[in-house]
This record gives sequence, C-alpha cells and structure tokens, in this order.
Amino acid sequence: MTTEIALLETPSGGGRAEFALTLDQGSRVGARYKSHYGTVRPAGGGAEVECVYKVATGAMGKRVLSNEVAVWGGLRMEDVRADQFGTLLGFDVDSPDAPARLVQTRRGRPLAGTSPLPSERLRRPAHDLFTALRVLADNAYALGELSPGMLLWDGRGLQIADLGNAVGQPDDLRAARDVRAAAGLLFWLASGEESSFGPDGAGPADEGELRWLIRHHPDLGMVLRPVFDEEVPTAAEVLARMEGWPPSGDTTERDVPAGHDSPTEQDAPEDDDTRTVEIHPGARPARAGQTRRTAQAGPPERAEPKPPPPPAPPATDAGARAIENYRREKQWLGQRRNGAPAHPSSGSAPSFHRAPGTGPGTGRPGAPPGVGVPSLPRDFPFRVGDDGRRRPHPLLVWPVVFVLVVLILLVVL
Repeated sequence: MTTEIALLETPSGGGRAEFALTLDQGSRVGARYKSHYGTVRPAGGGAEVECVYKVATGAMGKRVLSNEVAVWGGLRMEDVRADQFGTLLGFDVDSPDAPARLVQTRRGRPLAGTSPLPSERLRRPAHDLFTALRVLADNAYALGELSPGMLLWDGRGLQIADLGNAVGQPDDLRAARDVRAAAGLLFWLASGEESSFGPDGAGPADEGELRWLIRHHPDLGMVLRPVFDEEVPTAAEVLARMEGWPPSGDTTERDVPAGHDSPTEQDAPEDDDTRTVEIHPGARPARAGQTRRTAQAGPPERAEPKPPPPPAPPATDAGARAIENYRREKQWLGQRRNGAPAHPSSGSAPSFHRAPGTGPGTGRPGAPPGVGVPSLPRDFPFRVGDDGRRRPHPLLVWPVVFVLVVLILLVVL
C-alpha cells in the first residue's frame, strides 16, 4: 500500500490543502504522465472517494495537465454536472520544485481490457459516451482524442478520465471527428479490434465494420450507421437515434457461425500505442488490438441494480428525424430476418430523412449494396386509387410510352 500527502490547489480558489492519497489499486504509465488509482480523503475531511492521481513526466505532460485543469475550470464556470465526468479535487501545475499533478474523482477502472462486450451491455457505454460528447459540444469543447485508456468503466456506467487534448471553440470538422472517434471506439468495444477511424477520428470509414456491426450487434450498428455512411451527425443526433434502442438490450443478435467471429479476416495488428501501458497488479488486461478469440474474460461481476438513465433533452426537429430513421431501419431489419423484406423490389435499407437544405455525404466508391440505397415505392408497379381501382404507377408510364414510341419508329422506318 502506497500513501502520500499532496499539497494541492483547490478549484474553489481557497488556496492549497492537504490531500491524503492511498494509491493501492494499480497505475498506468504513459508518455506524458503516470496515473495512479486509489482513494483520497478530500480537503476539509469527509469520506474517502475513489480517485485517479496524475503526475506529469515531462514538459509535454505539464502542458497536457495544464490544459486539462483549464477545461475543468471552463466546465465548472458553466456549472456542468454530468455522471460522465468526474470532479477535479486538487491540482498543482505551476510549482517549480515538483512535477505537474492533479487528482480527480473516478468511477471504475480503465476501459482498456474490457473489450469485447456482449450486445446487451453495449447500450449504456454508447449512451454515456455520446452524452459526454454532447455535453462538451454544448459548452464549446471537443475531446480531440478518444482511446480506451481515456475512459473509466465500472460495469454500469462510463466516465471520461482524460481532458488533456480537449480544445475550446472547435470547428465543425473537429466536432465531427469526435463523433467518428466515438464510433470507432464502440466498434472496438463490440469486436475487440481497432477501427479504421483511429483515436482522432480522422481515418477513413470502413464499410466492412458497419456490415459486421449490423450483423452481430444490430442496434449499435443502426445507431452508428450515419457515422459510417459519412452523414456527419452530431452527438445529439446519435443520442436521439438511441431512443429506439430498447434499454433491455439487443434481442435480435444472430448466432455467429464458427470461424466468423472476427470482423476482419486477417489477424488484428499488435497494439503499438506507447502512450499507455497497463500495469495493474495480479492480472494482465487484454490489449486494445486483441480479437474476440484472444481477449480474456474478467471475473464475473456482482449483479447490482442499474441506476435510471438521465432524462433526455427535448427532441428537436433533427432529433425527431433521427428517432424516426432508427425505427424505420429497425423495422426493416426485423422484416428482413423474418423473410419478409420491407421493400420487396430490392430489399435495401430505407434511406435517411435529412434536414432541409442538407445533402447526402460524399460517399465512398464501392459502397456495399443494401446500405443507404433508396428503393422503389412499396406499391410499384401499380397504384391503388381512392376508388379502389388499380392503375399503372406514374414511374412506369413514361418508360412504357418511350418503349412503344421506339417500337413504332422501328416499324415505320
């Protein structure tokens, strides 16, 4: 057991205070700082709380922790209170005789080593992750980078543990990359394999990842479908789509045939991220690049009642469209699996209802069939009128007229 007394500034501006740290729950070493996990007795007394104590390892670490303290200050000024963020308890980023340090509350352990999760456990981390991004976006921040080592997970909820790369007043591209990085991290959480989006969300969308998600985790796949289709949704719009995802979990997951439990045929690459290395005592966690076949399952968790989800914000026009898109796709997928496709002519997934004045994304060459492809009307080639009589569909009349004219001209000439 390691104990330490740290003299740190308090966010309230009341000067320095002593923090009694008990750092006996492992640590994590990175190129910029070292994270120690344990408990702390807050300044002024009170019960001990779980914490992470960060100590910079150089000039870059000092800049990162200084930026994190600044972001914490901005969120504090806006009185941001969300379960997806901890609480900054104390910091020291200006001392000439000691490295930059900070201590914050935490919930759970690093997410690294948790993947893959079953479908019924994916909804809560997805909800918490996009909720955190929405809170940051609402307060004019972007996360800047997203990796498993930046997140904490206690089996019930997810928490952002690293704001060192967050940027203020981001442009639309930076905010969109946050959403893409979140989609990539959730793909890793579901499959155990790294996504092509990358930690910064700047990588290309991989259509194979979307197909794998829709096959093995349909609800998550449909929630993330606009991201992979390059529709550039906001975190709030992705959250709105999640309103159609049943809280009880995915009940439509298909059985995975033997030998097809990996989203890619080749083996996953070795994790070459040297920023962080897990050194928890007593167990070696799975790396972020491990596949479902090699990731080791952790000990069974004690069943505890789940806290109620936070109330959803009022639905905007964009949010209502996102919910409707999700429900239509859910119905389409269920009909397809029951042998009765919603669109008999082609069986393709329903297209999105976009906001007025917006167009489709740039798309990708060679996009897979059945993803984002509009289909013919349900009643094609006939249309039933109000009087009950069947008439040729307008989309069929002009092609037929054109063919007849060509045939007549060929006969005459």
